[in-house]
Amino acid sequence: MRNLPIHQLISDQLRNEIQQGKFPLGSRLPTEEELCVTFKTSRPTLRQALSTLSNEGLIHRRPRTGSTVIATEMPVVLSHAVNTVNELLDYPGVMTRQILETSQIKADAVLAQKIQCELHQEWFRITSLRFQNHANLPLCLTTYYILPKYADVVKHPQYLSKPISELIVDMFPETIEKARVEVYSQQLSADESTALKAKDGSSALVVMRTYTGKDHQVFQITVSSHPEDRYRYSFELKREARLNPQNNKK
Repeated sequence: MRNLPIHQLISDQLRNEIQQGKFPLGSRLPTEEELCVTFKTSRPTLRQALSTLSNEGLIHRRPRTGSTVIATEMPVVLSHAVNTVNELLDYPGVMTRQILETSQIKADAVLAQKIQCELHQEWFRITSLRFQNHANLPLCLTTYYILPKYADVVKHPQYLSKPISELIVDMFPETIEKARVEVYSQQLSADESTALKAKDGSSALVVMRTYTGKDHQVFQITVSSHPEDRYRYSFELKREARLNPQNNKK
């Protein structure tokens, strides 16, 4: 233990104190000045220790307001390995959804460009936080745009725990004939950062899924913003043996 860097010893002790309840969820750590006195260390060393806890998802640091405890256990970064089409469309593990808002809207120019729909198209919008595998921190902020005729999907008994697209197929005469996935990066807005308990100005991995039904009409568009330190998307590609055309000749 004596051979460990000082900043690691400090982060280890603070982590233990958070997990043991000395600093409960939602409380603030002592100021940097107070912690420097407690640990008899310099401010750069202390800040390195606090940065470790922040990267682990245990605290949220804000200039002039200090560090707030936002989790008592380190959240697991979800790695999404994709091998089949079904796996491409959803996340592994146990999901719960916290609804923030539902409304009927018409796409303005900004939204139409963002989700690639027609200007003034009507949507039933559901804004929610998604929690995966009983984590304390939300995995992502997800906004669903579904055709208004499917708005009653909110009445489904598994509305808060199953993918919306699957519930639509279950409740209505609809099928998923095609799904397109687009992945891009984007900076979180102030409101998004607050909802996700993420650092101000942090980046997000955005996954947009577009579902086309049996009548070749898009019936759902889902936009999910994942804070940069909470989600990893991975693909596994394997080389397949190809038959030599010459071997097929008789």
